[in-house]
Amino acid sequence: MNEYLSYIILGLTQGLTEFLPVSSSGHLLLLENMGIGDPSILNNLILHCATLIVVLIAYGKKLFALLRRPTCPQARFLLLATLPTALCAAAIRYFLPDPSYFLPFFFALNSFVLVLPRFFTPTTPLTSRSSAKALIVGLTQGLACFPGLSRSGSSSTALLFSGCPRKEVPEYSFLLSVPIVLGSSLIEVIGQGFDGFTPAVLPGALVAFISGLFALKFFSKTLEKQRLHLFSAYTLLMSVASFYLLFG
Repeated sequence: MNEYLSYIILGLTQGLTEFLPVSSSGHLLLLENMGIGDPSILNNLILHCATLIVVLIAYGKKLFALLRRPTCPQARFLLLATLPTALCAAAIRYFLPDPSYFLPFFFALNSFVLVLPRFFTPTTPLTSRSSAKALIVGLTQGLACFPGLSRSGSSSTALLFSGCPRKEVPEYSFLLSVPIVLGSSLIEVIGQGFDGFTPAVLPGALVAFISGLFALKFFSKTLEKQRLHLFSAYTLLMSVASFYLLFG
């Protein structure tokens, strides 16, 4: 397949699945195992940075307000949650041998995670014991570095269980993605430079940005209407499909 077309497909996939609770990294890994694009961490991070720009546009005003007030409760919560996420991301990045073997399992686990909020109504505010809750949310998000386990789905579920008001969950969830994506990109560039970079990823990044604008709005409305569980059937099908494609 033409390299530019491959990255446009990857970019469209990244844009549509980054904000939906279906694991963008799992989809990218599956497509790359099917021969679409190269399994380059750097190029995948560029696609993730494209959707990060979407978050900065949508929540930039809020992010700058938090930077001006780094000691406010929400800023402290986001900072504390980032610490276990970073530790998990580093451990998975450097010690996981081949994430492909785990892909069907984590797609299935993601389906289970997405149905949990359907049977749970939070009863305590997020500010109650917020330090412990922030660490738990951060750990949950960190485990979502396993391909197949959605970051937005896992963090949203953890936030709901922590008592975060449903309307505020998308904001918290997407703001949590900012430091981890920026940090991962910076570490990757410092460690390996631009080895593996291909110009073909740039049109893919543009497609990821445009499609991500629509996906972010759609996910926010889906969460507000308490329909997170509807995606569980899809990721369960992805679990079966990935098992067949990878091991069949």
